[in-house]
Amino acid sequence: MRILSLPLALLLFFGVAPAFAQNTWTTVAEQVKRSTVFVQIGEQGSCTGFIINDKAKGGEDKKDDVDYILTAAHCDGSKLWVGGAPAIVKSKDSKKDLMVVEVENLNKPALRLAAKDPEVGDEVASFGFGYGLEDPMFRVANVAAKGLYIPHDGIGGPFISINASFVPGQSGGPVLNHAGEIVMVVQLGTPVVGFGVGAEIIQDKVGRFFSQVP
Repeated sequence: MRILSLPLALLLFFGVAPAFAQNTWTTVAEQVKRSTVFVQIGEQGSCTGFIINDKAKGGEDKKDDVDYILTAAHCDGSKLWVGGAPAIVKSKDSKKDLMVVEVENLNKPALRLAAKDPEVGDEVASFGFGYGLEDPMFRVANVAAKGLYIPHDGIGGPFISINASFVPGQSGGPVLNHAGEIVMVVQLGTPVVGFGVGAEIIQDKVGRFFSQVP
């Protein structure tokens, strides 16, 4: 019988082989930063958005590729700039608080949508330009509850909540799992918890705009 070295034996015993380890949050943060963009709402404030399709084609008057960005519908305004470029609204669902905008090619990679909503207890991370700061915030939390209906300005849910607050400016930003997949969108926050709709609603409402879907 072959004898394993102690370090390797311990790794196999606990089921953590280096080649198969999950992404670290540092890796996920590096990946999502490349795909997340600052959304300027005229003179009204700012939100966050992220690339969901980096291979889209423009209309008849546009020859170059364009990007589709997902953000929150409450981030709409008379004028929108995404990543410093003027944006056009392609789809808006005020009930689920989702909005897709088109912008000129920003040369950023698209994020992938998860196949399922996260489960209660799952560790997730939000990413966005909190308080309109130049550098986005990466914040790790756990899923606290699912299937919540909280009437708020006509937005009906069902929401997923996490056990950490979202702050102004994060609205529309991605919430990700360890694989770097989108599991929900930042939409509402209290001083204690944050709320957003999950991957399954995103797929149902705007999945057609993604370049990478489950």
